[in-house]
Amino acid sequence: MAKKFAVLGVGNFGSHVATALVQRGAEVLAIDRSPERLEDVKDEVTHTVALDTTDERALLSQDLGGFDAAVVSFGEDFETALLTLGLLRQAGVGRIIVRATTRRHAQILNRLGVEDVVLPVPEAAERLAARLVVEGLVDSLPLSDDFTMAEVDAPDPLVGRKTGELDLEGAYAVKLVTIRRVEEVRRLLGFGARTRQRILGLVGADTVIERGDRLVVFGEPRAIARLTGGGA
Repeated sequence: MAKKFAVLGVGNFGSHVATALVQRGAEVLAIDRSPERLEDVKDEVTHTVALDTTDERALLSQDLGGFDAAVVSFGEDFETALLTLGLLRQAGVGRIIVRATTRRHAQILNRLGVEDVVLPVPEAAERLAARLVVEGLVDSLPLSDDFTMAEVDAPDPLVGRKTGELDLEGAYAVKLVTIRRVEEVRRLLGFGARTRQRILGLVGADTVIERGDRLVVFGEPRAIARLTGGGA
């Protein structure tokens, strides 16, 4: 079943997120108060609705609680973003991603409990779309139209196995580049512990994949989705 996302605010960034999600096989509802903006994306997304996202009755009527996530993107209109965020929470949307245009806005959103805050940079829309669609995808860096470098949570079937036992290239058409591992380090004199992340470098055949590892892999986006269980 295709994942369902709502994109609220389809300016430059929002429209790119919406089309990137559709290109990855998701269903997208685009919402904006501007019919002109919706006209620009209507042929690229699944559905469009023209409404004011700060209008409680209008937004709640869209029944967004059953969507996998909502992306809020209103550029400089931070007040609209905040009011929309509140109504999405009221609607029961489990995952909300908010675009911030300044680091100050990002800090405010973090203090309001928004964990997914995006400060747009080149390719940010494409990378956000990849993270939303592919379960376990931590981040990705498109290297061309066809190939991507991605960091993914180690899938459960691979945990506890040696990399030499795995035929990732044959089974999934992806290549393991390295592993990012979180380790616990005891503090001086044994007073508690802290965690640190370590890149394992060139991974040998006897390296055992541990729970919590993040695999850095190279391949086509659909192949990486298959590896994480997020695609056929």
